[in-house]
Amino acid sequence: MPATQPLHNKHILVTRPRGQAAPFIDKIKAAGGIAYAVPLIAFQAIQAANESVVVNKLCTYDWIILTSKNGVDFFFQRLEEMGVDRTRISARFAAIGTKTAAVLQEYGFTADYIPEKFSADQLAKEIELGLFQAQNVLIPKGNLARTTIAEALRKQDVYVDEWIVYETFFPKEEKRRLVQLLQNERLDVITFTSPSAVRHFIDVIEEADLSLSAVIACIGPVTEAAVKKFGLSVSICPQEYTIEALITEMAQYFRKEEE
Repeated sequence: MPATQPLHNKHILVTRPRGQAAPFIDKIKAAGGIAYAVPLIAFQAIQAANESVVVNKLCTYDWIILTSKNGVDFFFQRLEEMGVDRTRISARFAAIGTKTAAVLQEYGFTADYIPEKFSADQLAKEIELGLFQAQNVLIPKGNLARTTIAEALRKQDVYVDEWIVYETFFPKEEKRRLVQLLQNERLDVITFTSPSAVRHFIDVIEEADLSLSAVIACIGPVTEAAVKKFGLSVSICPQEYTIEALITEMAQYFRKEEE
């Protein structure tokens, strides 16, 4: 493996969920890095108390806002499990990020609105500025998702239903693997792409009384804030909230370190 590769021989922990880590791992390897995958979060569909009401009103929404790829997948999964015909959807779709929009496209729908920056805070800002306007909105989401968008819409007198279609949990079988990895391997970077992964990671290292020497890289200001909340510093956090940007920022970080 040539030393000219930007992440040559860098040992990088990937904490993304199983099933979503492969593209990140492939990019790390392509850049010369060594990836260790330990999924610190997993997802499962749930039945929300208000889902029957929401489904009965499905044709009344003029916008459906999807904030993540998981939100897209579990939204359509719950519709299918409930025997709901997708053709009942007459709403337009807003998606946070091009990756979310791409998954939506796989289900045969197009995102008519994508905020300038790929974050809930940015969409909330655009709502406040009047750039995004609606009357009746549905937001399918996870159980840990913030209410930022819904609050911004309600301030504009928009009717909003939030539908919890999935929940996040810690796959306990990964705990031992993470401890062994931190004890036995030299890690250069620990990456986080969600606040949930940060919380689960901290729980493990505190219980095992482990110290950290690796730098921390994360995607997005919400994940960055979660890291800092636990008294840790973030060395790498790209302006664009994508895996590609994170790889680029890691490469730039180590390039500067070696100068």
